[in-house]
Amino acid sequence: MKPLLQPEDYRRYPILYVDDEPFALETFRAQFKEDFTIHTAHDGEEALRLVSENEIAVVLTDQRMPRISGVELLKRVKEQRPDTVRMLITAYTDMDVVIKAINEGNVYRYLTKPYNEDDLRNTVRQGIETYYLMHERERLEAEKIETAKRMARANRLSAVGTLAAGMAHEINNPMTAVSAFLQMIPEKYREDRKDKEFWEQFYRRVCEELDRIQHLITRMLRYSRFTGQDEYNLQETDLNELLEDMLALLLPEAKKRLDVFKKDLHPKLPTAWMDRERMKQVFMNLLLNAIQATERGTITVCSRLASRSNDRAVLEVAISDTGSGIEEEHLQKLFDPFFTTKHHEGSGLGLLTCHQIVEAHRGFIDVESEPGKGATFIVRLPLNPEEHDRRITERRKEADEASA
Repeated sequence: MKPLLQPEDYRRYPILYVDDEPFALETFRAQFKEDFTIHTAHDGEEALRLVSENEIAVVLTDQRMPRISGVELLKRVKEQRPDTVRMLITAYTDMDVVIKAINEGNVYRYLTKPYNEDDLRNTVRQGIETYYLMHERERLEAEKIETAKRMARANRLSAVGTLAAGMAHEINNPMTAVSAFLQMIPEKYREDRKDKEFWEQFYRRVCEELDRIQHLITRMLRYSRFTGQDEYNLQETDLNELLEDMLALLLPEAKKRLDVFKKDLHPKLPTAWMDRERMKQVFMNLLLNAIQATERGTITVCSRLASRSNDRAVLEVAISDTGSGIEEEHLQKLFDPFFTTKHHEGSGLGLLTCHQIVEAHRGFIDVESEPGKGATFIVRLPLNPEEHDRRITERRKEADEASA
């Protein structure tokens, strides 16, 4: 099998050899100093000190040592540095101890005395490769999380931009009335006979329009207060109230294209634990997508409580539009990064962000569509994510049970 790393790369990951016999330490260093970066220790106490002070990829230890045995040492190394690969070098007479240590997960591999130099060299290389792969996986996972955060921020800016354009249009109309009123005040103020219609009806109308603008801005700010924290801030939330807020916020944008918003919200929906700001982002994205997909027609938002065979409950939100629908070949790609059917209008990050947020809530998001007949996005959320830690395949099975 081709080595995972180049020969010089193995020296980047130090190893520690522990034995109470000085000659054994000298022999080991002489045999492998060209292959690896080597630390040595003559007992368990010194070994634990070296492990605490240095990044050690692999620990190899003799079993029979005074005060701390090899198995006990590796057990304590596991507690101190779980990622460090642990190996035991022992005699055949200690096999019962070795088997117990392996079963308890304290020993990654064992070798018998006297060891074969080539076999030990290959075994240590495999241990370093295992250590490297574990850290590479953690690095890639960290990069994935950071990329998801950047995507979420970028998509949020896009959504807010679309929302702001709609709000600007909605605010312009009342501002026309306010501006006209302010321009007429000097002339009306100089009139001997007060214009009752102007000072009562027109004034009341202007105050109503200003309240309307303030209401729109308040909703915009409420949506924009996104914490950006790494941890999800779960709060007991009325899902119907959250949906009502999003529908009211998007009404100015929707009126440009739609005949009507339809609502079918379950009147006795229980509250659920969720990150309110992130779930607003989910429904904002789904509603904006539905609006953009529907030239003239309706968007229907439904909420319901679905029960399952395992007595767990799940909240469901279905957002349906009467737009052009989604081609079957595109359905499987909707949640892929940068995939979009909006050509130059979309970044292809919105649904990916929705998917990640819903997944973090231990939920599931799915889509049903037929070309020419619109699309329905369905979000399923447990009442409490912290009590619903299932793998995605199990959540999909439960989702199917809920919709059956």
